[in-house]
Amino acid sequence: MAADTEVAEPSHIIGIAKQTIVYGLSGVAIQAVGLLTLPVFARVFSRSEYGVLEIAFTLTAVLGALVDAGFASAAQRSFYDYGDDELEQRRRVIATALAFTTVLAAAAMLILLAASGPISDWLLDGRGRGAVVALAISIPLVNGANFLRETMRLRFRAWHYVVSSVLAAAATAGIGIAAVVGFDRGVEGVFIGVIVGNALAAFYGAVVVRADVGRRLSGDELRRMLAYGIPLVPVALAAWALLLVDRIMLKELGSLSEVGEYAVANRVANVLLLAVTGFVLAFGPYVFSIHQRDPELEKDVRSKTLTYLTVALCAAGLVLTLFAREIISVAAPAFDRAYEAVGLLALSVVAFGISNVVMAGISIVRQTKVLALLSTIGAAFNIALNFALIPPFGMIGAAVATAAAYVLLAALYYRSAQRVYRTPYELPKVLLAVALASGIGILGVLPLGPTAVAVPVKLAALAAFLVLLRTTGVVSADELERVRGLLGGMFRLRPAQA
Repeated sequence: MAADTEVAEPSHIIGIAKQTIVYGLSGVAIQAVGLLTLPVFARVFSRSEYGVLEIAFTLTAVLGALVDAGFASAAQRSFYDYGDDELEQRRRVIATALAFTTVLAAAAMLILLAASGPISDWLLDGRGRGAVVALAISIPLVNGANFLRETMRLRFRAWHYVVSSVLAAAATAGIGIAAVVGFDRGVEGVFIGVIVGNALAAFYGAVVVRADVGRRLSGDELRRMLAYGIPLVPVALAAWALLLVDRIMLKELGSLSEVGEYAVANRVANVLLLAVTGFVLAFGPYVFSIHQRDPELEKDVRSKTLTYLTVALCAAGLVLTLFAREIISVAAPAFDRAYEAVGLLALSVVAFGISNVVMAGISIVRQTKVLALLSTIGAAFNIALNFALIPPFGMIGAAVATAAAYVLLAALYYRSAQRVYRTPYELPKVLLAVALASGIGILGVLPLGPTAVAVPVKLAALAAFLVLLRTTGVVSADELERVRGLLGGMFRLRPAQA
């Protein structure tokens, strides 16, 4: 058995890596909307208007979590209750989940349309009723496009997933820029782009997965998915609180102008989120499919995956942290304080990536109520820190609160998962990699003189981090050789199929 695991584990790591790269392209496409439009909108919108846009996107994320109702994850788990030869049962799972979330999305749209005036007055200082209306119309389209992409993922149709994502991103960015710049539609114009982009993606998705969606619904499957998915709603809302509530609190305790600065910092840190998004999309179905066949092998794969993922995220996050000032001076020169928050936000993304690996054991044993409890604790901790830190420190206080809450959540997930489904992680290596990146990243906010001096110093710091990974044993000689083999295998081996 050990020999089989030794042979099989690298191929599965390669499989996850391949899937991550493909899904990462999708993440790049989606996040590119924020990144590519940043230089345009940062010049067209004032800091306050950019703050309005950020709050509107925050509202979109909250509603998205509610209308999904945990059914994307529940459908994934129920889908793998059946084998490849049980196609009708799998189709019934997808049809039931899609119908349920579509009804919720339509209800949310109608409620938001009816309450667009009060919502605009409360969250957007009365400046964005048109944006709220456009946002409401986009909800069923965004939900439909997302769920249909999730169905592609279950069937390992990675390249169709990429096409859908690129289609949505390109239309959203192009139409949004045209509406804002060419027709002066303001923040509302951005959401007009969202409507068009996701309508096209939903249509494409419906064509691609039409054979995977059954014509019959199942009450039994609905009850099973409700039991699995409803506890994930507070998890999603807590994730929203961890990721986005700081914008609302910063607006209430600070100003829309500061929200604008903070939004730009998040756009830069979200480059790192591209990798995490691609990984998360690939990781869930992949580990469930391995677990279905060989639970012990799945543990070994997940252990090594955590180590490699942490090192990769720390290295990429350090690059963004060190060079945030230079990046923002080119992309959004008017937002001259945004770089100060990038390092803390990058640390948040690293902790988020770690959380998604260590929480897998809880999902495997279907203890989603545990996830709901822990996420609520993390969200409450984040909100409390925001109340304490935003008044004296502004957006830096918000960034500290976010980073601290994500680190706490990763620790809670790890401890709870080990209790219910123990996995042999390489925890010392993970913690040391994070500590090294965090310590060296401080240089990103220190005054190092003119660019001609600062850039070489930062490059030297980055090189020092890579050397320290090797000398401290985070990455051993055997690990380096293993990584070379894995990279070579990327072009020789095909990922395992579910």
